[in-house]
Amino acid sequence: MTTIEAIFFWAAVWIYGISFIAFLYGFAFKKEKGIRVGWYLTIAGFIPHTTAIAVRWIATGHPPVMKVYENSLISAWFLVALFMIIRHWHKRVEIIGVAVMPVALLMLGHGVMTGPQLEPLAPPFQSNWLWLHVFFVWAAYGAFCIAAGFAVIYLLKERAEAKGRVVDFYNRLPDLGILNELMLRTVIFGFIALTVEIGAGSMWAYSLWGRYWGWDPVETWSLITWLIYGVDIHLGITLGWKGKRLAWLVIFSLISLFITFGGIGYMSNVHTPMLG
Repeated sequence: MTTIEAIFFWAAVWIYGISFIAFLYGFAFKKEKGIRVGWYLTIAGFIPHTTAIAVRWIATGHPPVMKVYENSLISAWFLVALFMIIRHWHKRVEIIGVAVMPVALLMLGHGVMTGPQLEPLAPPFQSNWLWLHVFFVWAAYGAFCIAAGFAVIYLLKERAEAKGRVVDFYNRLPDLGILNELMLRTVIFGFIALTVEIGAGSMWAYSLWGRYWGWDPVETWSLITWLIYGVDIHLGITLGWKGKRLAWLVIFSLISLFITFGGIGYMSNVHTPMLG
């Protein structure tokens, strides 16, 4: 990591951290001002975050797609970017920042602890299929995390309404029907992105090893995650699951994502050097 990259990286981490505190304050004490401050700080932190990626890209001569630190750097970026895009479309969903920001911080923190060395692009990564593979995997994971955020907010608002404790804070959130729709649509978006990611990864694997699928732990758990979210969509659309049942389903489905990204994916010699 260059000095310039370090400056922008830690600036982003600190701003995201303060943003999370603001979101948490607004969420815990039902203060809309705290949520609003958290949102503005998210935008402010996204700027040095993006700059850190650009600086590293220039220093290494390739996008940040190698090993844990670079994958954590870009995955956190995608998560925050998706949050910002969804908030642009639905201005009353800023509160999910209380779930998005700590995940982004954990990704960045875990990545930097593994060692942000500057390295040239290794031969296995010199493939056009890699760009599609990496782009869509982080788009999918970001979408699933945000869907879980919508699920948590749905459960909290539904509980408040059931107990007759709806205050202005909850009234300013989207209606339960809209939250349910956002939750399902975000899962569908993530599922489509994950489908493209698995397909592109198979093409990349063929160019590396001469086979499309090897059933290594990362490939296997990626498929399991794809099947789990496919079941979520089937239950939500075909069988009409919605509300609390769908919300809990989306939250528990996130376990497979954590296993793939935060568990199996970081074991040595299970996939490629990208995650090693």
